[in-house]
Amino acid sequence: MSMRSKRRLFCTLLAVSAAFMSGLAIAAAQGIPAPSANQAFLYEMDEDAVLLNSAGHVLVPDPSGKSPTGLVDATSGAVGIPAIRHATSHLQGVATLGSILCPVPQLVTVRGNECTVIATGTDDVQLLIDPKTGQVIPTSGKVFGTYAVVVQLDNPTDSPELPVQTGTFSGVINFQPPLPLGFVSEGTFTIDGMSGSFPFQAVFRQPFTRSAKGSAKGDVLTHRGERGEKVSRTDPSARRTQAYYLLDDGSLQRVRPDERAVGWPTVRFEITF
Repeated sequence: MSMRSKRRLFCTLLAVSAAFMSGLAIAAAQGIPAPSANQAFLYEMDEDAVLLNSAGHVLVPDPSGKSPTGLVDATSGAVGIPAIRHATSHLQGVATLGSILCPVPQLVTVRGNECTVIATGTDDVQLLIDPKTGQVIPTSGKVFGTYAVVVQLDNPTDSPELPVQTGTFSGVINFQPPLPLGFVSEGTFTIDGMSGSFPFQAVFRQPFTRSAKGSAKGDVLTHRGERGEKVSRTDPSARRTQAYYLLDDGSLQRVRPDERAVGWPTVRFEITF
């Protein structure tokens, strides 16, 4: 690597936004994202999330615009200071044939070697406020939920829906701000009808957009749109713009059309058993 390339890489790692880090090279070989042996990839189809204060009260936008945080306690009307992010998500994805979630070929529903898995997960993530920026930073918390391996029932055209294996899962979720990554440790899951539990770990990759303009400090990764440019939440480009995942080696991987839900880029959970 040339000195110029090293300098650019260093600057890129330093140029971070409030929520995401600066991007490196886009992964050359995109391929079809698929789990390896003893893995499952699940995608977040939707999410219902709220912010809570230390008392456990829901926070809502301040209609008066006077709150310094922009939020107020829905119960008392006091200034809202986020302490917990409580969210429930519905997910769907695939597990590789031969893994514990896809033990036999009769359960395969995708690409000839993958089973369909659905899940409902809930997490309670502790939040901190950066005193310098005022940004809310996620730290760690509990994650738990239920899952099912499903096959086709009465409509071979839509997604599978008949549960043939069900169970529960739990673990601890940790974030590494400003990276758009999260990690699940101490993960265990149970299979209904079987004794004992099984360990797992996971990384989840949050989608983000990449500035087309770039900067002297590298390309800036943002929630949506380009740096310094406001994009309306109702603008079609806000959900259909090109998005990326940050990979373990620091490269970027484009979010594929089949990794979107009704146009929106999805969070990708990569689970290893």
